[in-house]
Amino acid sequence: MDKLKIIDKIHKCLRLSESGNPNEAAAALRQAQALMRKYEINEEDVRTSEIQEASAHSGGYFNPPYWAVALSELIAQAFECRAYISRKDDERPVFRFIGVDCSAIVGAYSFTVLYRQLRRSRRRYMDELGIDDNCERLRQGNVFAQAWLFRIAKTVAEFIANPKNEQAIDAYVKANYGETMDFERDPADPESKDYDVILCGMRAANTVQLRRSVSRAESNKSIIEECA
Repeated sequence: MDKLKIIDKIHKCLRLSESGNPNEAAAALRQAQALMRKYEINEEDVRTSEIQEASAHSGGYFNPPYWAVALSELIAQAFECRAYISRKDDERPVFRFIGVDCSAIVGAYSFTVLYRQLRRSRRRYMDELGIDDNCERLRQGNVFAQAWLFRIAKTVAEFIANPKNEQAIDAYVKANYGETMDFERDPADPESKDYDVILCGMRAANTVQLRRSVSRAESNKSIIEECA
C-alpha cells in the first residue's frame, strides 16, 4: 500500500480516537497504533504529512526591509507556523509560510492584509512629514513602522506554539529545503526626537486585532479585525 495512503488512514483513525464514544475512540487509537507498527511509521512521519505551505509577495522589495521581516515573524509566532524568505535567481523574493494544517494559509493571508495596512500607514505618515531630506523621511518612516509592530506584538503574546508542530516543521523544512540561512536587516535606531513618531506608529496600529479561530471549521474565516 502507498505510504501516503497509509498515513491518510492513520489520520482518519486518530481523528476517530477523539470521539466522545470511549469504545470507538479506543478501537480507533489501537488501529492507528497497529498501522504505525506494521508499516514502521512514526509520529513524526504522521505530523510531517500535515505540513502545508503558502506564500505572500514581498511588496516589490528586492531586499525586504526590517519591518516587513519582523511582521512575518510576528505572524508566524501567532499562527504556529514558520516564515522564510524565498528567492530564485534575480526574481523578487516571496515570504513563504510553512505550518500544520491550515496555519500556513492563515499566516500568509494575515501577513498580506497586515503588510498592506502597515505599508499604507507608513506611506501616509511619510507623505505628511513635509521633510525634503529623503534619508530622514525614510528613517522616520521606519521608526514609525517599528512602533506599529511593537503595538501589534502585544496582540500575539497570548499565542503559544505547539512543540510538536515545531518539530514537524523542522523535519519538513530540512527534508525539502535543507539548511536555511537567517535573513537579517538592521532596524532603524530611534532618536530622542522621535517620541512623536513612535506615538503615531503605535496609535496607527490600535485598530488592528488578531484572533485565533476556535475550530477548523472556522479556519477560512477572517482572522484579522479592523475596528471602525
